[in-house]
Amino acid sequence: AGAVTAERTERLGLVDTLKRQLDEVEGALARIEEGTYGVCARCGKEIPAARLEARPESTLCVECKSRT
Repeated sequence: AGAVTAERTERLGLVDTLKRQLDEVEGALARIEEGTYGVCARCGKEIPAARLEARPESTLCVECKSRT
């Protein structure tokens, strides 16, 4: 019973992670449609292409992200 509970807990964690990632991707797609993709939500500066390539769902530039 303990192994089943542990496996279920692990699966629920994976589901939560995938749900969060999907929400982030959907947010990025919405920003593309709005024309705000690639613009830092905090400072308004352009997010570098290298960051967007590594994390396309990014809403903050590296500088602003490091302050959170």
